[in-house]
Amino acid sequence: MRSLWKEFFWLFAVTLAGISYGLISGMSPRPWAEPELPAGAIHFSDAAAMPAIWLDARTESAFSESHLPEAISIPSGDWESQLPTLMELWLEHPRPFIVYCDSQTCDTSQRVAQQLREALPDAEVYYLKGGWPQ
Repeated sequence: MRSLWKEFFWLFAVTLAGISYGLISGMSPRPWAEPELPAGAIHFSDAAAMPAIWLDARTESAFSESHLPEAISIPSGDWESQLPTLMELWLEHPRPFIVYCDSQTCDTSQRVAQQLREALPDAEVYYLKGGWPQ
């Protein structure tokens, strides 16, 4: 019986040491830590490497001042009217959609991305973390 407790103690000690090492060394995320990226978000560095359909959810004036090459302007008030065009574009050549707006605090791109996911459930849709400044 004594050796059973000894084995249990050593098994517990080794398990605890492994968990502690994983948390301290950063090999596993801390359970209380927020995820680096929210679901559906993407960093510009990752998005730039993708052959994507870029959607600019900023105002028309901001779009006319500057935008990403080949980006499509979809101001939030005009979203519904452009959906058939976006669907046709995606059906011709399926690529991920990446939506961006004015800033990190702007949530228009998140709303448009969610609406696009609902309209095209098979499409890969992201919003750009950090918005246009990125």
